[in-house]
Amino acid sequence: MKFAQILLKNPSRFNIPKQVDRFSKFSPSPLSMKQFIDFGSANACEKTSFIFLRQELAVRMANIMKELDMLPDKLIGTPSVQLLHTWYTQSLMELVDFVEKDPEDKNVLGK
Repeated sequence: MKFAQILLKNPSRFNIPKQVDRFSKFSPSPLSMKQFIDFGSANACEKTSFIFLRQELAVRMANIMKELDMLPDKLIGTPSVQLLHTWYTQSLMELVDFVEKDPEDKNVLGK
């Protein structure tokens, strides 16, 4: 929880706004349930999933974070929305670590 408090006090220290702006410029890939199921059954490979998800999840998180920022000020100030924003921030930070990783590196997929 201490980590969350640090983030709330000084998110720019971790380049969070920069990462949110970077990934929110992209639109999430539209996936139907059929495509989702077909992808899992036909291409069930860690490497393929990693390549797709490392970018896609960051894009979706950033877009959700942008939408959270558009909530009314009264709502943004509530502890529950601040906690939610902290969770999204932490998740985005963890995802960004994988964006530049090499899918061929066995240590990346093995963690």
